[in-house]
Amino acid sequence: MEAAALYFRFKDNLATIAGALNSKLEVRSMPYNTSIPLEIDLLADVLRLHGLDFQSTTPGAARLFDFQQWYAQNEEKVNDVMHRVLEEKRAYMKTATGTVLQKEMLYRRLEYFKETAHTLEVMMAQQQLHSPKHFSYPFLNQ
Repeated sequence: MEAAALYFRFKDNLATIAGALNSKLEVRSMPYNTSIPLEIDLLADVLRLHGLDFQSTTPGAARLFDFQQWYAQNEEKVNDVMHRVLEEKRAYMKTATGTVLQKEMLYRRLEYFKETAHTLEVMMAQQQLHSPKHFSYPFLNQ
């Protein structure tokens, strides 16, 4: 998907993920409690380079709600920064694993939120259609 489409759908993707996490959808067997806070922190690193400071110590996928609230308060600034980063082709940033393009780092984060939103939408649709469970997890039967 084009970077512009990922950028324009970001707010909707956040809302979709938050809605799924607030629903009765069973996500305990999914990696979201680990991956969502990591992706939010990586996105916050890109934004921090441009003067926006998001910090949260909320554990697990619930960090998304902190970010969503912060994003709602700073939406115009965040969108401006994301737009500038996506337009810039030569800006780099240092990470724990080396130096990467800011644009690439942001693009990968936006892509993650798009894919997560899509996966959760599919899972919710399957649940609403009463699709059979594909796997039997003992802790779900308790």
